[in-house]
Amino acid sequence: MTETSFRGSESVAEYVRAVEESSGNVPFRLSTERPRSGVIVVSVFGDLDMVTVPRFTEVVQQRVDSSAPVIVLDLTGVTFLGVEAIKMLAQLDLRAHLSGKRLSLVTGVRTVDRPLEALGMAARFTYGSRPVFEPYTGSTEVVPPRRSGTTPPRQRTGGQRTAMIR
Repeated sequence: MTETSFRGSESVAEYVRAVEESSGNVPFRLSTERPRSGVIVVSVFGDLDMVTVPRFTEVVQQRVDSSAPVIVLDLTGVTFLGVEAIKMLAQLDLRAHLSGKRLSLVTGVRTVDRPLEALGMAARFTYGSRPVFEPYTGSTEVVPPRRSGTTPPRQRTGGQRTAMIR
């Protein structure tokens, strides 16, 4: 390993430590709740970047591996969505799909919607909205998002959509 590459990795480690210790940033926080039977909601607050994605992934994978058929990721508190987070969201969506579960995103904030749309990833996800937080009423339907001023993400088509709604 050359001195330059060593210094590069050292500066990345220093950057990660500085970001973790920074008090000027919005603190990263996750909360989990079960608003009704069969639904787990993971709310995310702060930046989803290369520093916080590992913890986010660990928490969401545990929820996907649980017995709940619906996992909702409330991303309305996200202040930054990095590329690593978008890749991980795609992997988590695939993992949920393969295990017969539904992973829904609650967005509606520009810091989340814009990067997903810019990268052409918005159509890949299933979207939910706030009514999923209301008490269980006997219906298992997740209400589609209502967005004002933006074009709603395209829904999955054909067999993919059928497979996601069980």
